[in-house]
Amino acid sequence: MHLALWGVMVLTVASVLQGPPHPGVAGERLVVSLAMAGCLVSLASAALARATGKSEVTTAAVPLLLGASGNVLAFLQQTSIMMVPVSTAVAMLFARLRPHLAVLLAAPLTVAIAVITVYVGPSRFAFQTSASCVLLCVALGTANVFARQARLRHDQTELLLAELKDAREAEARAAAVAERTRIARELHDILAQSLSALSVQLEGARKLAERDQVDPALRQLVVRSGELTREGLSEARRAVAALRGDDVPMVDQLTALVGRCRRDLALPITLSVTGQPRTLTPEAHLALYRGAQEALTNTARYAAGSPTAMVLRYTPQATTLTVSDQGRAAGADDTGVPAPPDEAWTGGGNGLRGMRERIERVGGRTHAGPVGQGWTVEMEISA
Repeated sequence: MHLALWGVMVLTVASVLQGPPHPGVAGERLVVSLAMAGCLVSLASAALARATGKSEVTTAAVPLLLGASGNVLAFLQQTSIMMVPVSTAVAMLFARLRPHLAVLLAAPLTVAIAVITVYVGPSRFAFQTSASCVLLCVALGTANVFARQARLRHDQTELLLAELKDAREAEARAAAVAERTRIARELHDILAQSLSALSVQLEGARKLAERDQVDPALRQLVVRSGELTREGLSEARRAVAALRGDDVPMVDQLTALVGRCRRDLALPITLSVTGQPRTLTPEAHLALYRGAQEALTNTARYAAGSPTAMVLRYTPQATTLTVSDQGRAAGADDTGVPAPPDEAWTGGGNGLRGMRERIERVGGRTHAGPVGQGWTVEMEISA
């Protein structure tokens, strides 16, 4: 349509410049100039227009100006080529407006060009030319009615397809939630209950050990086994909560994790939180927590006793968790602690690979590598 409008513009200008009276600044020449300007402005506006959502009044103004200008030129220059701007105006009306409104506005333009053709044209061919004008307007109007209806049906089809896609995605999400709920229920019924029973048994064993005055080392092992069981139970409950989508504050979980690392791994670790805490998705929440566990485990393994800083930062763009240590102290190589393998520093270790995969699944990114004498792990999840 837009290319055709430019073609009509060129044809109209060529016809006006060739036929008398030519454009000028006085009398009929001035009227021809104004009518030609009306045709050019309306055709250029229609050819350049891309925006949708305009009112019907604004949409109808351009083709009405084109049709009126074309009729004026047809009356003054007495050439049948001027039926082209008028029929183009009729086509634009039917292409852009509702059929009933288009008929109401196009009828006067069609009747006018037909009457003008009969009045100014040669008497021998006046009625044939007038009928040709009417037939051209009717044909273009009908074609654009069908074209507009086809576009509307196409838009409706695309809308229905989009709604169907949304419905399928919603169904898939509902099925995923139902499956996660089932897994969480099974995990709770099997693992959490088993650990609870084991914790009760170990507590009983501890009391028996205290009553019978068994070896202190054995009694300490029983006590520690009970603590590990309770920690495992907490981890199982945390996993169940993540599967069910329950909201557990990240700061509280990290605080508990830091406390356990201080006690069990003898890590001099600090936790700091900056920014306004936000609620993460269960998957993102669990991915950050597991990443923190892996980072602290690596610190205890490769930099035992190193001062470690854990920083949880909330920014408008992302949630970032950073774990940094200062490396092993001098003489630590003689303690028997293995040196970190090269792949650990580049993120190629299995633990770091699993961490990276977890974070990437929730749309985040990770970076792990040496900083000075120490090692830094950074996990970021976009807001």
